[in-house]
Amino acid sequence: MTTAEADVVVIGDGVIGLSTAFELARDGIRCHVFGAINHGAASGAAAGLLAPSIGKLRPDVQTFFDASLALYPSFIDELRSFEPQLRLLKGLIDVSSRESVPDAARDRVLGANELSQLEPDLAPRPAVFHAGDGAIDNGLLVRALRKAVSPSCTVSSDDPVIAIDSHPHLGIRTRSGTVLRAKRVVLAAGAWSAGIAGLPRRLPVAPLKGQMLAVGSTALRHPVMGDDVYLVPRGSEIAIGATAEHAGFDITVDPDAIERLRRSAIQICPSLGDAPVTRTWAGIRPATPDMLPILGADPTDSRLVYACGHSKNGILLAPATAQAVAAIITGKDPSLDIGPFNVRRFLSGE
Repeated sequence: MTTAEADVVVIGDGVIGLSTAFELARDGIRCHVFGAINHGAASGAAAGLLAPSIGKLRPDVQTFFDASLALYPSFIDELRSFEPQLRLLKGLIDVSSRESVPDAARDRVLGANELSQLEPDLAPRPAVFHAGDGAIDNGLLVRALRKAVSPSCTVSSDDPVIAIDSHPHLGIRTRSGTVLRAKRVVLAAGAWSAGIAGLPRRLPVAPLKGQMLAVGSTALRHPVMGDDVYLVPRGSEIAIGATAEHAGFDITVDPDAIERLRRSAIQICPSLGDAPVTRTWAGIRPATPDMLPILGADPTDSRLVYACGHSKNGILLAPATAQAVAAIITGKDPSLDIGPFNVRRFLSGE
């Protein structure tokens, strides 16, 4: 058994955990990040959509989502020295039938002719162009973050934390037998967060399965959002997703589900009918009942800070989450309001 001490332990080496470690390192705080090899973890399986304009969010929630997107350019600029190919894909086309009121300052309603000029391979239909939304290669992002934190943080990528101990001292225990005391612990273990022993309360974070495929095509220049499918261009492929299934941690791929996604994509972009399927996979999102993250210090033990349950928006919310958690760790008030994401919303009587 190994016993040691650290100022901050970050549980989870996905995009949220690594972004938090990166932000802490900028404040001069060394931390120890513990990760796990979890096949299907959302950080690697996602499509990398950055789309706060899609869906209807409460104004206080929308503000946080928009602010995180606004942080992305500077976030990427700092990471590009570690992964030169890392870049934002700007602009998202929404061809869904959902009711929404475009923001005149950043959105543009497209007629069928304008849509065909922007993306000639899309089937003509009314659409909305969200100029600020977009996508990023989440695989490259995680790889850049891992490189960026390595000089100042210790990363144990295959030694998951199995328990948090809070008495008499705060600490963690890992699968390998490591026992580590810490002044603060950040819980950022994605869909696996609720399964860690010793938490002061039950966390309503559950796995939400999403199946995806990629086809060999360069037909699109922008991400496209439909009613039941989205398409994200990435190099020589277009990623197509995704299902939303309460299936535990199962990551098997159902050919029928993949075919339904493929056919939905073809309805939006007919030229994909001839595109070969290059890959299929399934990922596990960390979903909460309201599909919003859990952020902030625990109400009864402020040494434990939550950064989990980001549901479908972990990639989008990584910069804002990291800044908020780093502020809490360093004794500052977060610059963004994280009140809507407090774990108290799930506690009866509080």
